[in-house]
Amino acid sequence: MSINRLIHAIFCASISLVLIGGSHAFSEEVVLEEVRVTASGQALNDVAQPIQIMNEDDIHGQNGDTLGDILSSLPGISNASFGAGVGRPVIRGLGGNRVKMAINGTDSADVSAMSSDHAPMVDAANAKQIEVIYGPNTLRYGSSAMGGVVNMADARFHEYPALEPWHGHVESAFSSVDAGTKVKASLDAAQDQWVVHLDGFNRSSDNFKAGNGTTIENTASDSQGANLGVNYLSDNGNAHGIALSVLDYEYGVPNPDNDRASVNPSQVRLDGQSIVYSPIKGIQEVKTQFTYIDYQHGEYLGDIAVGLFNKTASEFKTTLSMPNLGLWQASFGVHWAWQDLQVCHDHGGCTAIPDYSQVSWDGAQGVNLTNGLNGGYLFAHDTPMPLTQTQDLGMFWVMERDWALGILELGARIDQRTIEADPTSIRTSYRQTASYYDDKQFNSASLSAAMTWRFDKDKLGVSVSRSQRAPSADELYWNGDHHATFSFQLDNGDLDLETAYSVDVTWIQQGEHYQLQGAVYYYDFDGYIYNELKNLVDPNHGDPVYRHEQRDARFTGAEWQFDHELTDDWKWFVRGDVVQARLKEGVNKNLPRIPPFTSSTGFKFVQTHWQVSADVKYYAQQSDVAENESSSADYYVVNAYGSYEFSLDDHESVKLYLKAYNITDQFGRNHVSYLKEYSPIIGRNITIGANYSF
Repeated sequence: MSINRLIHAIFCASISLVLIGGSHAFSEEVVLEEVRVTASGQALNDVAQPIQIMNEDDIHGQNGDTLGDILSSLPGISNASFGAGVGRPVIRGLGGNRVKMAINGTDSADVSAMSSDHAPMVDAANAKQIEVIYGPNTLRYGSSAMGGVVNMADARFHEYPALEPWHGHVESAFSSVDAGTKVKASLDAAQDQWVVHLDGFNRSSDNFKAGNGTTIENTASDSQGANLGVNYLSDNGNAHGIALSVLDYEYGVPNPDNDRASVNPSQVRLDGQSIVYSPIKGIQEVKTQFTYIDYQHGEYLGDIAVGLFNKTASEFKTTLSMPNLGLWQASFGVHWAWQDLQVCHDHGGCTAIPDYSQVSWDGAQGVNLTNGLNGGYLFAHDTPMPLTQTQDLGMFWVMERDWALGILELGARIDQRTIEADPTSIRTSYRQTASYYDDKQFNSASLSAAMTWRFDKDKLGVSVSRSQRAPSADELYWNGDHHATFSFQLDNGDLDLETAYSVDVTWIQQGEHYQLQGAVYYYDFDGYIYNELKNLVDPNHGDPVYRHEQRDARFTGAEWQFDHELTDDWKWFVRGDVVQARLKEGVNKNLPRIPPFTSSTGFKFVQTHWQVSADVKYYAQQSDVAENESSSADYYVVNAYGSYEFSLDDHESVKLYLKAYNITDQFGRNHVSYLKEYSPIIGRNITIGANYSF
């Protein structure tokens, strides 16, 4: 039986279980754990591999609004910023397609992994928590999440009855460095078995100032979004919901000539979720999720749309939870995803995706398209990659059980990726040979295992994995200008599966007044795909030239965190991380845009109505740079946060807060950013705000 037919059979069986379970009585009491991993439903203490979680208070205390900004305070996580409007997390030096971005457990399905100027369509304005997931549980999301999964959880779906008829909040804030304003609000209303959720936000800012007082042009941004969720909670405990979301960004792109460049992605997202308990004997829960996304963005120079991206995506995932499979608790899932990507890039302007399907073509390579790697002319055309359709079919199995000294987790996943390319959007004179556009198919298999040992005060965890990732359509096919990054991107149709073997060792010691955590890891890549800066210049515009290459590589690193409770009110912490990423062969083995060593320390004071914190974070010089890459000097950033919260009555409260970022107004360049030379970190920024909860 082929993998397609096998997955199709299991898909149909899982749908049947959902239909059967709709009328089945629910007899077990659901107990909410204090902290849960929302996407998997597991209690935090019931997973072998440590998971980093930021709750609402943690998120609120961070500086910045992008996920990269928010998560960069955690050990091992950096921010691949692109001006002020874009920030995608980099985990242990791994970014792009190796870090999966998810919303309530399903893919964000944007194009942020394709290029650093593309903002992730995941906004934490009204997030309940953000999870960074490692180990076997990443296989629930896809085999490509070698670095980890960042899952943003909000309240658009409700799985349990509301505790009160309605509640919500309204918040407003102002920031000094960019004259930024922010307003956000949320409301949950419950009536009988129905729960409705509504939230929205609006943010805007002007160009910001760097630490040397220079105004960084083309860094203004404007964004808004809204979510509407409708949930039905049946008497037998089952939960069904549907949600509609809209998200719009517009942000400037810093550049060497200070040209008026901007990007404006927008997305409409439809989500469905169904949870059915005990549909048949042996199955505790069937969770089915469906997502449909309509995404587009334009890239502008002045008022001309020089780039246009249209993308539609669908995802379906069904997970069966079996609590008593022998001695194991097991989850089995089927996963299907489909993405249709259309691109136009044209200095004359893109009003629509070009269509040359009516022009005859004999299948020969165009005379004007030559290979820049061989010294030829780099010729851009109005569509640098063909129309592509990517289909992913996958099955995963995650098992977990207690053993004498801790927890054992096992995970396995198989995937099949099929990429279909249609050159009809490309002029015949610029096309490659006909065989270049043949369908590509990649079959991947990933295995992961994690085990913990629990002692009196210590917890030791070891995770090992073998993961495979198929190349994406843009890594294979993009050949032409990329205006937003002011570069020329060459294609590489010879890319194949990327395989990573990893070992991750974590240690936690819990004392009476302290906690010490540490981790060391090693990733060994066969055929690591990275975007290499070539020793070439695009003769059309003088832009740098990149090409995705595939070579063997190693990543090694460590993370640590020490938290000490000085008194009931005062806490002190120290954090740090370091990573080294190198090719196995070559004169210069360093990989590009690898985070430098970082270390931070700070304190937190919490007492009744007050919360105060301060920290200083040091970014070391990054001199281990790739060929044609410049080094970055060291710098440090001092931050502070303070809030005062008081009650108006039993159901209403007000929180007033102040944030201060980069208090000493330091100048620094983020080495992980493609735009570090044009967009340094922001200078001193004071944010004041108020939150009313009811």
